[in-house]
Amino acid sequence: MKTESKNERGYKKTVSFKIDAAELDKYRKASFDKFRKTAKIDGFRPGKVPENMLRTRFAAGIEAEAVNEAINSSYREYLIENNIYPLSEPVIENVDKKDEALTFTAILETFPEFELNNYTDFSIEQNITTISDKDVQDSIDHLLDTYASSKETSEPVKKGHIAEISIRPAGNENTEWEKQTVEIGKNETEKLDEQFTGMNKGEIKIVNLDQSGKNDKNLDFEVRIDKISEKILPELNDEFVKRYDPKISGVDGLRQDIREKLEKNRQLTESREIFDKLAKKIVDAHDQFDVPPTILSKYLDDVAVNAQKQYGKNIDREMIKNMYRQNAEVSLKWEYIRHKIIDTEKLSVTDEDIKNRLEEISKENSIDFEKVEKYYSPKDKKQMLRDDLLDKKLRDRLLEKNKVSFVEAEKQKEPEDK
Repeated sequence: MKTESKNERGYKKTVSFKIDAAELDKYRKASFDKFRKTAKIDGFRPGKVPENMLRTRFAAGIEAEAVNEAINSSYREYLIENNIYPLSEPVIENVDKKDEALTFTAILETFPEFELNNYTDFSIEQNITTISDKDVQDSIDHLLDTYASSKETSEPVKKGHIAEISIRPAGNENTEWEKQTVEIGKNETEKLDEQFTGMNKGEIKIVNLDQSGKNDKNLDFEVRIDKISEKILPELNDEFVKRYDPKISGVDGLRQDIREKLEKNRQLTESREIFDKLAKKIVDAHDQFDVPPTILSKYLDDVAVNAQKQYGKNIDREMIKNMYRQNAEVSLKWEYIRHKIIDTEKLSVTDEDIKNRLEEISKENSIDFEKVEKYYSPKDKKQMLRDDLLDKKLRDRLLEKNKVSFVEAEKQKEPEDK
């Protein structure tokens, strides 16, 4: 057997096979022996049919069986010899017998094969942000909101109300209603809130959930108001603070605690944004390969399933997949590049690294080290911690080898003319 292979876009492998006449004859003999044992012809017991009669009557079947087995066996042998793990069944093309030799091609998807390009000396710009008094107040308002109670009202729906609704696709009266809760004023678009505003308990109305503004009729839903409640916020005082966290002293202490947490979150968000920008530049520098379609399709299927669990089974799966496709391609491509960088930089996580991180978690959360250690003792949790530490080492290493410039918003560079 002779083979030649070529790669396209890193993942698509086309392998040309040639099986010479002598090797093909071995498959023909095996095929003939199989037919000899199983062929049924009146007047002869199985296995006793004359060879000439078998070859005459079953010539086409014997040959087809031999060719099929030659293709399958040669393909399997090639995968084993080359340590290839295909992601899908192969597409077999160009099957041809010439001069008693068999040739064919197999097209298959594999994990991407690519050379690691440059991942250093990139320049990243990051906006300088600060925590304002308004940020602190917004967080306090959100905290009060989470402790709010509700009371049913007979008023029509208005901003601030909580509406318990039943919803189903418009024009599908046989479809079961799905229960949902909507807080008016908390939706991403005012248009959606406007469609609920003014409705009364028991009222049914057609609303459009297309947030693009195109009023796609496929997103028309029938909505019934089952219950309307008004929200009652607690008063911000020392008693509330004590109920929220006994370790915090009064309202001023709460404001300081929230400011410190917001600052910590700001730093984490800033770090993620910097790393995301850097990862995107590195991905763009690796345009010589693509994500295998089989893996991308599986990833998007999972995204659509999760969306249906969160937003209801009637959500359009294809719409969700199209929305997330571009980000999915970047994320998956980064995973392949990320592993190569980790190998190249020889990054790893030691038991000492894990112990140090457990001690940090213990100190940050004021929890006994033994309890933290026990919590992370299961294999899955320890692996998750190990992965997080490895990612941190990768982020730190990449930040060392690239340049980050912090700029004020008004000093950002103007976009270049196209």
